[in-house]
Amino acid sequence: MNYKTLVFGCSGTIGLEFINVNKDKNILYYSRKKPKKISKKLWRYVDLNKKINNVPKRADKIFFFSSPHYKLDNLKKRNYLKELSWLKKIKNKTETKIFIYLSSSSVYLNNHPVGTAKLACEKYLINNSNYDYLQIWRPYNLIGNENLNLSDHFHNVLIKKFCLERKKNYHFKGCSDDTRGYSSAIKFCKSLIDKSNLNKNFIYEYGNSNTIKVKQVANIFKKIFENKFKRKIKYSFNSNIKNNNTIKSNEVIKSLDTKESSYNIIKKYYLSKIKLYEK
Repeated sequence: MNYKTLVFGCSGTIGLEFINVNKDKNILYYSRKKPKKISKKLWRYVDLNKKINNVPKRADKIFFFSSPHYKLDNLKKRNYLKELSWLKKIKNKTETKIFIYLSSSSVYLNNHPVGTAKLACEKYLINNSNYDYLQIWRPYNLIGNENLNLSDHFHNVLIKKFCLERKKNYHFKGCSDDTRGYSSAIKFCKSLIDKSNLNKNFIYEYGNSNTIKVKQVANIFKKIFENKFKRKIKYSFNSNIKNNNTIKSNEVIKSLDTKESSYNIIKKYYLSKIKLYEK
């Protein structure tokens, strides 16, 4: 069959939420692990670190979500530049009219392993692609409920330390007054699909100016955790230097501000995740 749309990286947070909202049946998904909600007919195994042979020569549209998982080990080893070689493989294998690339808000951080790699990928796509339209997204703090493979972002470290490692006390790096603007991954995917139907090139920021402090995130987790497991936990932070990680107003880069409730997004996330560890 000739599939009009290809999706690379369908087993991560964005890929799984994309599957939930996508209505197009003329689509083929690629990943190393098959998501439960996809039929075998619409999925193909691919390991982008190896040769890829089962990719169509042409497609109308490609969504590229593949990236090394956000883990401390990957950060230390700076594994994220692998993504650049993955993009080159796809470009050499498949011609497409529209290419949609999932970058990151980490591009605004100095010498961040993810941001450095994402900027290199953006630069490659802008300077070397022959697509009719290139669309790049730089999202902040997306939260999805489908992915069970926990990253090392702060909101997941709470789950790892207290649910999985069963710690009673933990000392976090960073400042308790750091702020985050969390956005729903499923809502992001709806915008992603909608904008992909525009015949336009763009770089878009995507985030939420309705922020929440990390100490509030920790307190939401603590309340839900202690209610479920009937045991007390404690945590502290080791810095007084505040960091604000949310969407920035920019005259050059277009932005989409969701103005969601970060509090409600985090609360819903913890209620769903802690149920998995209740036993």
